[in-house]
Amino acid sequence: MEITVLASGSKGNATLIKTENSTILIDAGISYLQLRKRLAFHQINIEQIDAVLLTHEHGDHIKGLDVLLRKENTTVFLTNDTLKSTPSKLQETILSSKFQVIQPNQKFAFNEIDIMPFSISHDSSDAVGYVLYSDGKKIVYCTDIGYLPDRDFDLLRGANAYVFEANYDVTLLFTSARPFYLKQRIDSVKGHMSNTDSAYNMVSLVGINTEHIILAHPSEECNTKELAIETYREVFAEYDKDLEDYNVVVASQNEGAKTIKL
Repeated sequence: MEITVLASGSKGNATLIKTENSTILIDAGISYLQLRKRLAFHQINIEQIDAVLLTHEHGDHIKGLDVLLRKENTTVFLTNDTLKSTPSKLQETILSSKFQVIQPNQKFAFNEIDIMPFSISHDSSDAVGYVLYSDGKKIVYCTDIGYLPDRDFDLLRGANAYVFEANYDVTLLFTSARPFYLKQRIDSVKGHMSNTDSAYNMVSLVGINTEHIILAHPSEECNTKELAIETYREVFAEYDKDLEDYNVVVASQNEGAKTIKL
């Protein structure tokens, strides 16, 4: 499997998962034009997109989906509550296109990829993350999450690669000019995950097969690549783990991570 983060952040999210026989997007939160442009940069024609796995209905995850479904022969996978919560125009497009309703914790197959959606804690109707399995490899995709419950650790542990949220630095968030209600929303169990919480979760998830950690959905105002990496380094050191043993990169809004091959 290959992972390419095309965009990650509050202005738009899209991640490419590619295997020998399948080309999948997780979310389509940037415009169709930008999707086509960024895919072309990685030598992928947008017509090659076989499916979109939707995490939830917020605008930064669905912005380009309506046009994509209208123009391309693409299947979208989403939960029923997410479908019902999409804007009416997009809902009509989904219902008139190829789509498949999925349920958290019920695995399904798409070509040679086995996919397990799992519920995540976020202020949306029915947000999910995904675990993808193919050819003996495992990818965990988990963003827009306030906290990770104990029940999910066994499912997520020991992946070859993680795309995992590290949204904000606590000090930068609470010293920012953002209104207090927004700070509270971001810092809540239904909001986003801080660098610190992300690192403490990740240090318990990595296993002997883990090679790559992509820190995703970083705040442009309340985070930096340097802070995210340094927080991870400090937390891993607490558990006698060396962050240098992993390929750790921070995705961005305008420059996605380089393609990672498993």
